[in-house]
Amino acid sequence: MHTRLLAAAIAVALPLAPVPAAAAPIAASLTAPLVAPLSLLADAGTVTPAQASGARKPVQDRAQGLLKAGNPDSAAELLAEEASKRSDPVLHLDAADAYKTAGVKNKSKADLTSGIEEAKIGLDILYFLQDPRCDPDWQLVDSSEVSAEIRRGEKLVEDSEKAITDLDTKVEAPPPVEEDKGRKKAPRDGRGYIAVGSLLTLVGVGGLGIMGAGLATGASAQKDIDTLADSLKNGSIMQAQFDSEKTAIDDKGKRGNVLTYAGIGVGAVGLAAGIALLVVGIKKRKQYRAEHGGASDSPSAMLLPALGRDSAGLVLSGRF
Repeated sequence: MHTRLLAAAIAVALPLAPVPAAAAPIAASLTAPLVAPLSLLADAGTVTPAQASGARKPVQDRAQGLLKAGNPDSAAELLAEEASKRSDPVLHLDAADAYKTAGVKNKSKADLTSGIEEAKIGLDILYFLQDPRCDPDWQLVDSSEVSAEIRRGEKLVEDSEKAITDLDTKVEAPPPVEEDKGRKKAPRDGRGYIAVGSLLTLVGVGGLGIMGAGLATGASAQKDIDTLADSLKNGSIMQAQFDSEKTAIDDKGKRGNVLTYAGIGVGAVGLAAGIALLVVGIKKRKQYRAEHGGASDSPSAMLLPALGRDSAGLVLSGRF
């Protein structure tokens, strides 16, 4: 059917003669009906690339709308029908592209095969347009664009054939991954809660330490300013010295306030979250041990005092 339509569409103003080597592709791909007289469209008048492009654009726009709507089947049928009516190689290639999209989407070898047929018809016409005996008044595609359209058609054929091969190839499922039976899963005995809770508790204790340091710094600054004020009052120092030393003492007091407020925030959050997680973890550990029996590697944590010559604090130790 496609061959008869193509034979009815090609018109040249030259007498029939053997096709030269430049037209070999069309001679190899078309069958017997093409040897009929090629004057069937002799009365069709001049067809320029601009006229052909303007005539195909509404069809392409309608097809593009169908493609955007997720309906490549209808787009392919529309393009193929209009391409046959007009013998337009560009529309034939557009139809091949739409059929390829439908074939991949529907996993349909029939659609892919139809796309290959449309592409080959378009290629036949494009090869003919390259023949020097082609009627110069019948030019559906600009001569500068013919080669690019031929490459597009060949690529469509190649991609569609590959898609058919992919459909014929059964993809083997990867072997199931065997679970490593030698790896022991961590018991759900609350040790994670205890570990995190202990860490947050330690952070909270550290915050309290920062708060203590801030309070001590603030108290020291207050003591210094009181001593400095007494020295000014009894005349031991002058006002200029007082003002100079007061600035440094004020900065020390501000640092103490910053440390105090930061320590309060860190300590409150750390202790609140840490103690809550410790409670949950210890509860889960007791429940786990009640269900599975005691275990020597059960997590444990201890908070101990730490005293030094110039420091005092708490030390968290444990096994998780």
